Amino acid sequence: MASGIVLACCMTVSAWAAPAAHHVASATSTHNATHTSTAREQRIRQQLEAARSARENLLARQQQQAHDLEERRRVEREAREQARQDAQKAASLSAATVDATARLQHTEQQAADLDSRITGLHTEQAALRQQLAREVARLSPLLPLAERLSLYPADTLLAVPLPADRAVTGLLVVHGMMGDIAGQARAIHARRTRLAQLDGELAQQQQQMRQVVSERESQRDTVNRAAHAALEAQQRSNAAAASATQAVAEAARRASSVQDAIARIEATEEQAEKNLEDAARAAERAHNMQAAAAARKQAHDMATGAGPGIAPATSASAGAPVAGTVLTAWGHPTESGPATGITYAPPSRATVRAPCTGRIDFAGAFRTYGQMMILDCGKHYRFVLAGLGEIAVAAGQQVSHGAAVGQMPQWNGGGSRPTLFVQLRHGGGTVNPAPYL
Repeated sequence: MASGIVLACCMTVSAWAAPAAHHVASATSTHNATHTSTAREQRIRQQLEAARSARENLLARQQQQAHDLEERRRVEREAREQARQDAQKAASLSAATVDATARLQHTEQQAADLDSRITGLHTEQAALRQQLAREVARLSPLLPLAERLSLYPADTLLAVPLPADRAVTGLLVVHGMMGDIAGQARAIHARRTRLAQLDGELAQQQQQMRQVVSERESQRDTVNRAAHAALEAQQRSNAAAASATQAVAEAARRASSVQDAIARIEATEEQAEKNLEDAARAAERAHNMQAAAAARKQAHDMATGAGPGIAPATSASAGAPVAGTVLTAWGHPTESGPATGITYAPPSRATVRAPCTGRIDFAGAFRTYGQMMILDCGKHYRFVLAGLGEIAVAAGQQVSHGAAVGQMPQWNGGGSRPTLFVQLRHGGGTVNPAPYL
């Protein structure tokens, strides 16, 4: 009886427990599913946030890159514009020196001519003094006799026991001697008079020389200030925007001869023009018309901007590039063959002028030529000037015909005299520069 009751109770409990267990299992399953769903949603949200953040970062980087690119373009445009303005300023300042440099060269030539005249006067003085010394030495022994004869001619002859015929001969000889002595005395007097004139002329010439030198130094200071202002403007231009002219100058510096330098310059310019044309086409393909136009303009400026070429000098434009005299003319025989240029012997620190309007290809020390410059006159004509003491222009600078481009070295008359070598080249050959100066 008792066992039946227990069994019944157990069955009752089992019947009640089964639904409860099922309920608990169902609740656990639901909780787990909810948790899994929440975790997945969190991962999705995190992924979305990460993607959104990455997209924002990418957009920010793109915007920054676009801003940086635009900033670089702006800086480049400003640099090009600044370079253009500085180059124009350099050209204007150079052109402004033309008249002042012409006046200075006239004054320098005037000083050189005065110096030559003063040297000639000193030479004439020295020669006259030597002649006077010789004549006085030759005449001195005869002076006592000449004085006695002039005072007591008859007594002097009578004091000597001579026959009458010999006495007459003596009188004739004495008369001749007196004439010769008088002639020598007149020559001495004339030379002394000329010496006094030379002293006066020298004093006058030296006074004029002091005035000319003072004027020359004032003019030279004015020209040098203007030339250096132009040089500084060009140096700023070269620093503001790297240009093909710097590559041209470097190519010339690596050359082994002037002919090689000219060939390298022309090859470098041709390559630079080609590179600019390639850059223009690439910019057009990228639809950057502004960059294409800038590249084409630069290529055009390189091809046509050097200068107008050269023409035979007229009375208005004629003038040597430096004061002084011609030491060696074109074609004159030299140790190495006919001269390929003109060599000038200028005064100390004489100002050197541009022999044409054009662009400086090279300016600096070159091999055994010393300080040298190559001036592109346009149409494949180039002047080479070598032997300067100081250069007042930079590569790439535009200069006007007659503008100051440098100065000769200091020279005090001792040692080897500085000279300026001027050569005109057309392509690879040399041309007589005389008709164009």
